[in-house]
Amino acid sequence: MSKAYIMFTVGFIILIVSGLSSCESVSTIQGQNVTLHFPYPCNTTKVTLQKSNRHPFYISLSGPDLFLSQSKANRFKVYDKNDYDNCSVDLMISNLMKDDQGTYILFVYKDGDIQGDDTHRIYLKVDHPPGKASCVVGVEMGGDWVSLDCQANAGSLPGKIECYQTGVRMPSLAGPTETGSLLEQSILIRQSGPVFCCSSLIDEVRERCDCKDTSHYLSDGDYIDPCPTPSPTFPGSTTMLIPSTFIENNQSDYSLVTPSTLIKMEEDYDNVRLIFLSSLGLASMLLYIFLVCVYKCNPARKSNSNSSNDPPRAHNTVPLLTENERDSVPSKGNTRTAQASF
Repeated sequence: MSKAYIMFTVGFIILIVSGLSSCESVSTIQGQNVTLHFPYPCNTTKVTLQKSNRHPFYISLSGPDLFLSQSKANRFKVYDKNDYDNCSVDLMISNLMKDDQGTYILFVYKDGDIQGDDTHRIYLKVDHPPGKASCVVGVEMGGDWVSLDCQANAGSLPGKIECYQTGVRMPSLAGPTETGSLLEQSILIRQSGPVFCCSSLIDEVRERCDCKDTSHYLSDGDYIDPCPTPSPTFPGSTTMLIPSTFIENNQSDYSLVTPSTLIKMEEDYDNVRLIFLSSLGLASMLLYIFLVCVYKCNPARKSNSNSSNDPPRAHNTVPLLTENERDSVPSKGNTRTAQASF
């Protein structure tokens, strides 16, 4: 019997068994971790685990060693649990990659025969976001504005491309759209100042420090990293004019676009703090004026002030008399004389 015939027969048997066995599906995202659970009867003499029709990478009789490539050996772990009543094989895969997607099959053997009813299949679907973005400068849009045409390899999940310039997320001109295997989008930017772009999931917002797939308009010595760029400081009015509608001859209609919410919150906080300090100073000045008025307008203070201007008077003194009044008042000696003569 030829080797090719044997391989064909084995593959055919695996295909039939795989079709008859139950199959479940697990869906996850690239970069995450997953555990696939394969139960089997505890009276089994051997189990094997493989991906699709490839050679088994785990055989229970061979011990804990896995037959895997170096790239997968560090990410794949198999735990074979056999405690008489509850037996299972758990396959743990960390940092999932796109090529980990596929059907994983656990074959169960008893006395050398495959137990078809106990064969367990799990289809692992690994969704992945778009690849890294790359951009080229497009047509001029009037003034200092220009379009930045970006693209990335499309993922299995919907995605988009976004760009940051001076810490502000720039508006989209067109897209995102998927053309074949490419994700495409055009962004409106200025021709002055560094710009950093990246791809992300459609419902995800990449922070500017993480958005660095590609960059443009870097000065000499700048790194391809948006974080060292100083935070933008805007004057009192924190709006900037951005062309929203473009017509022939580079004529533009402008709309107002505000900076990021964080910058606006910081400026609002500074304004509130300034108003508070000004109000506190005004209240202190009014309180001081009020206290001065109360002190100067106090009636008791005025009375005390007037009495202090009168000349001092000795205690127990007799009031001064006029010359006539003195003559009419008898002296002590005369009084006694009158009494004696009487």
